[in-house]
Amino acid sequence: MLEEILNDYLAGLDQGGKTLISENIEIVKNLGINVTPFGEEFIKIAAFEVETDVVTMSAIISYALIDKQMLSQAVSENKFNAEVSDILKGLLRIPEFNEEKLKEQNENHIQLLVTLSGDVRVIIILLIEHLVKIRHLKDINDPESYKNAVEVQYLYSPIAHRIGLYKIKTEMEEDCLKFFEYSTYRSIADKLQIKKDERDEYIKAFIEPLKKKFETSGLKVSIKGRPKSISSIRQKMKKQNVDVDGIYDLFAIRVIIDSKPENEKTDCWRVYSLITEEYKPNPYRLRDWISVPKSSGYESLHTTVIGPGGRWVEVQIRTERMDEVAEKGLAAHWKYKNGTDGQKGGNIFTRIREAIENPSSEEGKSSMEKKALYSDEIYIFTPKGDLIKMRKGDTVLDFAFTIHSQIGSKCTGAHVNGKFVPIKHLLQNGDTVNIVTAANQKPSEEWIKIANNLRIKNRIRRIIETTNNRTAELGKDIVRQKLEQSSLAFNDVNVLKIVKFFNLERAVDLYQRVGEGVIDPHKVKVAITSDSQTVATVSEEKKHREAQTDDTADYLIIDNLETLGYTFAKCCNPLPGDKIFAFVSAANGTKIHRYDCPNAKNILTRFPYRVINAVWKKDASKDLINAVIKLFGIYDIGISKSINDVLTNEFHVHIRSFSLSEEAGGKFSAVLSVNLFGEAQLTKLRERFKRLKNIEKVE
Repeated sequence: MLEEILNDYLAGLDQGGKTLISENIEIVKNLGINVTPFGEEFIKIAAFEVETDVVTMSAIISYALIDKQMLSQAVSENKFNAEVSDILKGLLRIPEFNEEKLKEQNENHIQLLVTLSGDVRVIIILLIEHLVKIRHLKDINDPESYKNAVEVQYLYSPIAHRIGLYKIKTEMEEDCLKFFEYSTYRSIADKLQIKKDERDEYIKAFIEPLKKKFETSGLKVSIKGRPKSISSIRQKMKKQNVDVDGIYDLFAIRVIIDSKPENEKTDCWRVYSLITEEYKPNPYRLRDWISVPKSSGYESLHTTVIGPGGRWVEVQIRTERMDEVAEKGLAAHWKYKNGTDGQKGGNIFTRIREAIENPSSEEGKSSMEKKALYSDEIYIFTPKGDLIKMRKGDTVLDFAFTIHSQIGSKCTGAHVNGKFVPIKHLLQNGDTVNIVTAANQKPSEEWIKIANNLRIKNRIRRIIETTNNRTAELGKDIVRQKLEQSSLAFNDVNVLKIVKFFNLERAVDLYQRVGEGVIDPHKVKVAITSDSQTVATVSEEKKHREAQTDDTADYLIIDNLETLGYTFAKCCNPLPGDKIFAFVSAANGTKIHRYDCPNAKNILTRFPYRVINAVWKKDASKDLINAVIKLFGIYDIGISKSINDVLTNEFHVHIRSFSLSEEAGGKFSAVLSVNLFGEAQLTKLRERFKRLKNIEKVE
């Protein structure tokens, strides 16, 4: 049987190919052939279903027929052709995969496989090997069958899809469905069989008027109707949450054109025109993979039209050459790579690697997403499943502002496909993005560089300008209060003195710095009564206060501005221990409110720029401190929320910054910068984090 397979394969080769294969077979015979039904089927698929090139075929013959230990020794002794030897080395490097880890991190495993293999032809061989294995699965309780099925479902079927081996991909998916969900598979298969006559009649009615149009136009075409794969139907059932009877497009029509190479594109669009004259198309379902083929080499024109009875029908339009490439994937390029397949002069192996490593990613994408693969548009999913149209090069920050300016202004990062990333992370077509925000976050000049969208850049500029104006307005009110508390007039003369004292140019610069807390309001009086005293910033004042022990000090720390005058709001009468904030008004000075005050919601919503953080000094340690905490542990999609809940809901601390990164091996590291009330609270927070699930280390 093996000899017949090899003879049939050799008969189709040129002399150079025959020589290479014959020499390789001779080496294999001398090493000792281990002929098994598995090996024979392996070689037969490679020779007649996938149609690999002769170098790959030589490696397959060796890999399928020689014991692994003997093969490894023969490779190390350089018994094979150098190119064949390199492929075999790649095959021998592939490790055993853990099924459960493979389920959790299949994308990482795909990247690992590409790295280890060295030559993409190794991956083609592995696909054929696992196709044989999936055809001979036993019971689900058989450990070897279960392992093979998991590897195919999570590793090899996605790879087959990416490189255009759609026939292999479909067979793998169907066999996995049959293995893992046999009753579901059987139910769909039985219903399809029952509907076969009805389906055939509908296809006949759909095709009939088209035949006449094609004949009149002089085009030579063949039209096929085919049912969708059971695995594809199952995916639609899950997505739409319906039974088989609820899936209307259970079949597709394929129009294959006998066309000369130079007329292929023109003929395909002529057929499209004739079909859409007869049946109304859905413009959002047009897929043009003729103008720009997929990375796998796939070329076809897809459209969806309304057929008889108002039913949607998918139509695929392609030439005979395109159909062969579509059926056999990139492997067919070995036949056409010197022809006119639209990929002339390209390196087919490079394209295969790119298709695997960068699944643009067609894997798991909806048809709407695929529309964007070769355009400037990308589609991003919200956590609720809504699609937002963006452009290539857009970042997490662009997306946050696209959702809403308030979300964008508070954005600190995002979970993209479950992984936390910073605001500058570039989005890819089909990403699912969940924006993370923080109440204390605000736009900066750096954000203008991070944003890709010009409209978003301008929006950020406007927000920064507005924020600066509000900060200046707040600073102006503080300066007015300090002057009035000192029985000094708030006028141009006094303000100009203060401006000159701080070596500033304009009054607005003074107000801006006071509003930001850069200039201590306590020095306003000093500034107008002295021309020589050294300017004290907030930080310097704080150092001075640390050296004093004044029992008559204020009850409050107001954003580190302890000397800012204040009164307690009568509407809520705050007491030590209450959660409070300071509100600066031009008419009534600075008022201290409780956060649960009846007026708090209105104040915080309408005048957030006039709100200053305030805490009770008596209930805190000596000073408010800033702590940087590093957490390490096992990554889980909910870990970010768990950490945030501890900080905000349990300890009620001010988060200055928070970043989390997923590390290799399913680990993560996080860096937190928080304001705490002394070492005692830091110790409590550290011990609480140690008890948190999945946290292994706290620094």
